[in-house]
Amino acid sequence: MIDSLSPQDQEMDSLAPDLTPMLDVLFILLVFLILTANSVNFSLEIALPKPQESVVQQASQQAITITLHAPSRPENAVWEVAGTPYHNWGDARASLQTLLRSAPEQQVVIAGDKAAPIENLVQVLSYLEKQGRSAAEILLEP
Repeated sequence: MIDSLSPQDQEMDSLAPDLTPMLDVLFILLVFLILTANSVNFSLEIALPKPQESVVQQASQQAITITLHAPSRPENAVWEVAGTPYHNWGDARASLQTLLRSAPEQQVVIAGDKAAPIENLVQVLSYLEKQGRSAAEILLEP
């Protein structure tokens, strides 16, 4: 059965606002907010010491020194463990592991270039944590 609208009903129907475009926009905004609200942030918590005084400490000569360089050219070494340069993390890690086993009481000092990637520092810190080292000194220029 087909109902035809009377002219009066058609006039009333044409005066009602069309809400379809507004609902489309609202659903798009809702989807956008839901997708951006569930982003996961990965972080590595680092407990920094509280400053007691303005004292600059010198790194001891008997510490194991790890130097992180910026990879300016592919032929330059990125890692340096106890003065020996390495081009990849696997070789540097093996050398560091040997040094940590031979002298477990020595302190570890990490020095880095300002332009060195932060991933290299995270690799060193996570490796030291896996090896049971609870602390490492980070060398800074005064």
